[in-house]
Amino acid sequence: MASPKPDSPSPEALQRISQVLTPEYGLLMASLGASWSASLVRTSIFLAILGAAGVALGFAAQTGVDSPTFRTLALVVLPVVLFLGIATFVRLVQVQRESIVIITGLNRIRHVFQLAVPEARPYYVLPAHDDIYGLYRSPGTGMPRRLPRFQLVYLVVQTQGVVGLVNGVVAGAIAALALEPFVPGALLLVGFVAFILTVAATFLYWQHEISELSAALRPINPTPPDEIDAPI
Repeated sequence: MASPKPDSPSPEALQRISQVLTPEYGLLMASLGASWSASLVRTSIFLAILGAAGVALGFAAQTGVDSPTFRTLALVVLPVVLFLGIATFVRLVQVQRESIVIITGLNRIRHVFQLAVPEARPYYVLPAHDDIYGLYRSPGTGMPRRLPRFQLVYLVVQTQGVVGLVNGVVAGAIAALALEPFVPGALLLVGFVAFILTVAATFLYWQHEISELSAALRPINPTPPDEIDAPI
């Protein structure tokens, strides 16, 4: 539900507001860049550790160690990788929450700038609305003209989605290795079930965190219906 739209200030007040908000706009832009950098760094560290673990296990397999020893080694290494993957996923979701708030603030300030100088409005390419449509047309989203029709596909290609899928694969490998002595004929099924459960749990957590934040953000300048499909 949108918040009540504030009364339109006078031109003089708009100029003063714009001057006050200009430093805030720069601070928000810097914060957004820092959030994205932190997201990329955390993801890179996780993938590097995952690759190193794979190389280490590959070398162990090539040295001719027996199956029980290799399984024990893998069950020591892979849970650590999975823990780092889950921690990375949680942090990526936190960064996304921060980015949503920052982008909302940027769009609101951009709207004030457009009110202060209406003649400059045609030259803005980034949105000045703080609802879901403005959010999806902001940097870092792919800027779709319409809301994604297939939400699952859209989520999977995000950084959080990629990390979540990788975590599911690692969890499946751990489950298969751990249960190999007990159900040697159903390892594929065990791994698949662990993969599905892990991905479902992480995506549900992701959805809950974003939905909870979205419910707390009340648009004060929603996108008019005639601008939803308007050209940029």
